[in-house]
Amino acid sequence: MIVSLVSLPSITNGSRASGRWLKGISTIVLIGALSVSRSFGGSEATYDSKEFPIVETPVAARESRGLVTAEGPSGMFLNPTSATLPQGQFAFGFCSVLTNQDTDILGHHMFFSYGVRDWLELGVVADLFNFDITGGEVPQGDYGTGGPMARIRLLRDRGSWPEISLGAYSKWGTDNFDSSNVYLAVSKTVPIDEKGFLKTVTFQGGFRESWLEAPDRNTNRFYGGVEVQLPYNLYLVGEVTQFARRKEEFTPWGAGIQWRGRVFGLSAAIVQSGDDDPPSIYLGIGGGLGAQPVRTRPRPSGRP
Repeated sequence: MIVSLVSLPSITNGSRASGRWLKGISTIVLIGALSVSRSFGGSEATYDSKEFPIVETPVAARESRGLVTAEGPSGMFLNPTSATLPQGQFAFGFCSVLTNQDTDILGHHMFFSYGVRDWLELGVVADLFNFDITGGEVPQGDYGTGGPMARIRLLRDRGSWPEISLGAYSKWGTDNFDSSNVYLAVSKTVPIDEKGFLKTVTFQGGFRESWLEAPDRNTNRFYGGVEVQLPYNLYLVGEVTQFARRKEEFTPWGAGIQWRGRVFGLSAAIVQSGDDDPPSIYLGIGGGLGAQPVRTRPRPSGRP
């Protein structure tokens, strides 16, 4: 866990009490993640009509997982998505956001996660901020927050059904940036032409509730996006988030490109986090990305 390098004074005693309450709620959600039955979105062996092992590629992990986001968990650029890690896989990501395309305010966001089951991902997220200006919302200096994350796949992307996941993450360490978050994410990948220039299109969506330590900044909003898969593991990604009047001056959005290799990934985008003027530059890097094919057992004799 990353802790703050410089801590701000407590806003009020009430805010500290509220923060402890929110941390308790987040802890309950994360513990609940561990107790969900495997029947929710668990992996199943698939068979064809021939008597030999077949290969099942975990599409959700490789094609719609995404890289690190400004929120922390993997996804588009701003918002997390639904895909979980395959069982036994590790992943990490780090990104820097040049606020207003300058270096006066730098945001660094990162995550590290592990696939406990195909449907359950656990890890940590962290933020580091560097304010090199005076007279802003917070004093000049370095600040950090960090905490646990969990993501549970409730339903797989199969047939006409989309993939649906429930996630939670918290960041603690600096009062003005502390937050507890819960989200519901949905995605649906539409195959186009595996051998062509346009391979797949994935529609992303979700709802995120955030409880922030800073007063009057709690938000709940919908978000959505589109990912277009091109050759050489390149993805064009665009997203937009519902405007929150009491927190933001502009509607949050992001647009850019991601390269998702099997063990390494890069991303670059222009993002509007809500109060950037002009929009910010986003640069990200990740590792442990992509999933190896999973070989299932041969079709049992006599199986219908």
